[in-house]
Amino acid sequence: MYGVAYLIHFPDEEDPNMLSLELFETFDEALERTKQIAEDFIADYGEDIIEYATESNPVTVMFNGEVIAYAYIQKVSEKQE
Repeated sequence: MYGVAYLIHFPDEEDPNMLSLELFETFDEALERTKQIAEDFIADYGEDIIEYATESNPVTVMFNGEVIAYAYIQKVSEKQE
């Protein structure tokens, strides 16, 4: 199983906020979720820089010039049979 943690940091706040923590059966499902999160970020805040997650770098970074957000993919357990 894989977890996707979505954090966002606003320029007027000291610490980032965790918006969600979701679990998925496969890495591909988690990767797809990070793409959806990036689309939502773009719709809400606009887009300056978006770096999408990959297997070798499992974090999507979203930045609009002020607000920065991260969607991390982390393996949380082996798949149960």
